[in-house]
Amino acid sequence: MSIALILNSGRAEEWKFEINKHLPEIKVEIYPEIENNDEVEFALCWKPEADYYTHFPNLKVIQSGGAGIDHLFPKSIPSHIHTCRIVDPMLKSDMFEHILTCLMHSMKNFSAYATEKAKQHWQPLVYKSIGQTCVTILGLGEIGGYVAERLAQLGFNVNGWSNSPKNLQGVTSFTGIAGLGLAVEKTDFIVNVLPLTDATRGILNHDLFSLCPKGTVLLNVGRGEHLVDEDLLEAIAKKQIANAYLDVFHQEPLAQDHPFWNCSSIFITPHVASRTNISSSVLQVVDNYRRMTEGRPLLNEVSLEKGY
Repeated sequence: MSIALILNSGRAEEWKFEINKHLPEIKVEIYPEIENNDEVEFALCWKPEADYYTHFPNLKVIQSGGAGIDHLFPKSIPSHIHTCRIVDPMLKSDMFEHILTCLMHSMKNFSAYATEKAKQHWQPLVYKSIGQTCVTILGLGEIGGYVAERLAQLGFNVNGWSNSPKNLQGVTSFTGIAGLGLAVEKTDFIVNVLPLTDATRGILNHDLFSLCPKGTVLLNVGRGEHLVDEDLLEAIAKKQIANAYLDVFHQEPLAQDHPFWNCSSIFITPHVASRTNISSSVLQVVDNYRRMTEGRPLLNEVSLEKGY
């Protein structure tokens, strides 16, 4: 048996080193340099090519290298192959810190002050305080639920919207289309942490923006495909959305001619809100490999039908 690393991330050698520290007796190979495709039963993947799993006739487990599985082409994966994702405390805490940074940057007018500094202009502005600020989290899974509770602990007024009702301390839970409108009707910020599914693709659109108070701020740390780019630009032009903090995009890196680059109301980060910490996440990968060989239930297995 062997483990194949199919990683479009430039971190394959690091993954191989960490896996072999825990499984020194197991052959770990980096695709496409695979000695015998028939020996591969376990594949660790990040943004592989569409037909990646067809190369390995005895593949049993596909392990995502991150928290999501949308990049694995889940609709086409045969049902007999188990698919798992990473659930790592570091992913959750890093995401929380990124979101909190964006919230405070906006609430305390730091962008405006940078502009005023360039003009050598002294201009105090009205700011928001945490207790006066409502944040709506779209998606209350492992990461979104953690972020929502941490923000509530800090004193934010937190709404959460998800596929099913959640019981999270300090978080008002909403579900369904009607619930989405209620969740955002009095919000200051929308933070998208949803998984990408057929139901959530394009959810950040004109219809949603029109339900928000004028001047709402958007944070998208889910997937680029959640956002309808043209609708955001239109909403910003009409000042329905005041600013947007975007960490994910339809195409990455973002194309040089994309209008987001030239919109002063949009802040761009290069998909860095929460990166997989290999040294901690490798323990789940190794555990799942051992569970596969021993016929035990896998950690963090996902539903291919649901997409999460």
